[in-house]
Amino acid sequence: MTEISQLGKQQLFEWGSILWFVEPGNLDVERMSVGLVTFKPNTIQEEHLHFGDEQVIYVVSGNGKQIIDGNSCTLKTGDIRHMSPYTRHKVFNDSTEELKLLIVYTPSKFQRLLSQPIESASFIDSSDIRTFLDFEIIAGLLNRLSEALGLSLAILDTAGEFIIKTDNYPEFCCLLHEASFGSHCRQRIQKVFAEIEDIGKTHLFLCCNDIASIIIPILSGKSVNGYIKCGEVFLTKPDSERMLCSLREVAAMYQLPSDIVLNSALAIRTEPKSRLYAAAEATFAIANCIAEMTSTALRQKELDNSQLSLIKEQMATAKLEKALQESDLKLLQSQINPHFLFNTLNTIAHLAYIDGTEKVAKLVWSLADLLRFTLHKPEQLIPFHEEMRMLNSFLDIQQARFGKHLNIIMDIEQGLDKVFVPGMLFQPLLENAIIHGIELNTQPGLIKVTIKRRGDKLCCRIEDNGTGFDPQAIGRKKQGIGINSVKNRLKYYYNDEYEFVLTSQPGKGTVVELVFPIGGNENA
Repeated sequence: MTEISQLGKQQLFEWGSILWFVEPGNLDVERMSVGLVTFKPNTIQEEHLHFGDEQVIYVVSGNGKQIIDGNSCTLKTGDIRHMSPYTRHKVFNDSTEELKLLIVYTPSKFQRLLSQPIESASFIDSSDIRTFLDFEIIAGLLNRLSEALGLSLAILDTAGEFIIKTDNYPEFCCLLHEASFGSHCRQRIQKVFAEIEDIGKTHLFLCCNDIASIIIPILSGKSVNGYIKCGEVFLTKPDSERMLCSLREVAAMYQLPSDIVLNSALAIRTEPKSRLYAAAEATFAIANCIAEMTSTALRQKELDNSQLSLIKEQMATAKLEKALQESDLKLLQSQINPHFLFNTLNTIAHLAYIDGTEKVAKLVWSLADLLRFTLHKPEQLIPFHEEMRMLNSFLDIQQARFGKHLNIIMDIEQGLDKVFVPGMLFQPLLENAIIHGIELNTQPGLIKVTIKRRGDKLCCRIEDNGTGFDPQAIGRKKQGIGINSVKNRLKYYYNDEYEFVLTSQPGKGTVVELVFPIGGNENA
């Protein structure tokens, strides 16, 4: 079972435990997750896929090794490691002592096809969803997604009846479903449906023996026309004695061989809660596109019961396939630079050792606030004061890291609150100034940021006294990544109505000047 201590919630596994300080939240509250992982001596965490999160690891104590996408590396006290989304990961503690890791998950939000429920007429009854589903196409898509995520999927109607199950659905669940003619699962699912207060949101469902899954609604307007069920895993190592007693009762109830029931239950994997929620995000595309498919088909059926209905259904199916191909079943990658995450985590560790917990707490919240900001829609313009708030969080973290070695002067004109700018426009330029100018300089660094209004233009100047570089060689340096990103975004929003000037000399610092039109709105 999940244990609750004064520090947080603990999950237990065969190989050890995870103590969550900041527990993985639901899909409506995107936030960073922080936990302490403890590996027992001489244990292995089997290979798993980081499909829905970017992860940073800090080795608190002990020694071991890990394999990332087939590449082996050691883990020793003080090491910092990074895992991008879609990496395969395996950890070994081959020592006689515990291995303790501090892990930070940053959610990589899935590019959902529809951000709002489909606005359409509700279905007449729950059976209508079956009428509009192309079972062969949907089953194929579910199996492809299920294989990529490593978790089983199923579509249910509003009565809790299974419509489609993926090929990897757990043998244990299939045994009980078939032996009870569906009643064993249906009764538990219907009980959960009755307890859900907000039918439009995801829900964590614990079935018999605490087998966990996420239930995701298929919405049509404000009505639910079905559900997708994702998971069928243990969130913590099951209590063998209690589970054995329960399984014997179930086997006797449905006249099943107890050894087959027990072995099939033990074959169910144990997964961290964060991974289950991340996988659920990916299935939103399926749920929303099924809703669009069925809603479109219903509207066209009301207009024309013949060919128009079929065409619209095929169009919705094609849209779903295209979206899955374009996304390649990947979650939208976090835009935070891993170099920045590494340095921030290192700074947190040093402050914890030197100054105690108060400064650590402030620094963690600054990082969390910055991470939450990156989850906003990147294609939208945002108010200038929000951009400045994000920039201040970033600079607070860097100030904590460099201390007196970094001085920052902000000269910002008042009265710019109603101006809209691209989100995170200035942060890459400041990060470049710090990493490639101040960090490499043995002398104290100075960065000055000046933002003024000039007629109908906004002018920004960022200058530093760092090491500088040869602008002709920028294409061969990492500075080019951040600079090109800023240029591309200015081009996207303002076409050719912007100016970008970079001047730098080795040993004499760097100056970047931006000029672009004032105007726009949050939906630009």
